[in-house]
This record gives sequence, structure tokens and C-alpha cells, in this order.
Amino acid sequence: MSISTNAADGPLPASGGYSATAKAFHWTVAVLVIVLIAVGVGREFMPKGPEKDLVTMLHKATGIVVLGLMLARLAYRIGHRPPPPEPGQPVWKIGLSHAVHWALYLIVIVMPILGWLGSNALGRPVSMYGLFDLPTLIGENKDLGETIYDIHGLLGFTALGLIVVHAGAALHHHFVLRDAVLKRMT
Repeated sequence: MSISTNAADGPLPASGGYSATAKAFHWTVAVLVIVLIAVGVGREFMPKGPEKDLVTMLHKATGIVVLGLMLARLAYRIGHRPPPPEPGQPVWKIGLSHAVHWALYLIVIVMPILGWLGSNALGRPVSMYGLFDLPTLIGENKDLGETIYDIHGLLGFTALGLIVVHAGAALHHHFVLRDAVLKRMT
């Protein structure tokens, strides 16, 4: 199958696009993760008080929602093969793309778990939007909690870097190479 074109939309994927479910997972998680990273950084500059407590609770609860979405996304991905790479892509690009995708999957699954554990270790609950608290997974240990949060933060900046690489590559394919790679997920 070759790449066909539509004057208004540009090239169409020769290898087919992702399913509507895969696209919904991708874009929902992408938006939530970017917001969570921004809020995670921004809350560090907030003064202590009820507003910061509310933002922190929303950050934690939404992180747990992202964990659930990512586990569902992973299960879906295992059961539904993605379309093959676009024809003509060098093997190294395909390999790098897979590495970035799986690194993002891993980080976005591990980060909320670390946030949950870090909260537990600092003796703080993880409230799901004020409706209920998640169970405590580990006992209180302030030093461990601080270490876990440091790793959580480092992974956030790592995820941000990978997101920039991922989005930059997609835009490069769309605007410079003018191929159909981006259209597979839009």
C-alpha cells in the first residue's frame, strides 16, 4: 500500500492509523501527564495553605487516574497490535521510536505509584478527589518518603524530556518529511 494524498489533509498513512480507542488513550493520557507535570512543578512555588493542599490532592488523585488509564492502555496495547511502521522508515528510527514509547509507558506507570508510596511514607493520605482515601501501602518513614519524591520529580522531568522528543519527532515527520507518521494518531 502506498501513501495517498488529499489536498486538504496531506498524506494518509500507508500502514493504517491507530484505532479510535488507542487515540483516545494516547491523547487523554498525554494531556493529563502534561498538566500533572506543570502542576507538580507549579505547586512547589505555592505558599503553604488550603489552596496548595487542594492542588496537591487534585494532583495525587489525577495521578492515580492516569495510572488506571495507563494500565488499561497497556492491556489494550497488548491485545491490539499497533499498525506497522510507515514504509521507508530507517530501522534506527523505528527502534528509537519504540524505545521512547516504552520508556514513557514505564515512567507514566511508575510515577503515580511512587507518588502514592511517597505520600504514604510521609504519613500523608492519597485522597481520590475527597471521596475516599487510597489504602496505605507502606509505613511512615520521612527519609524514605523524601527519597521517593525526589525520584518521582526526576522521572517527571525525564518524562517531559521524552515528551518533547516524541512531539518534536512527530512534528518533524509532519512538517519537514511530510510523511503520514503524525496522521496515524490524529
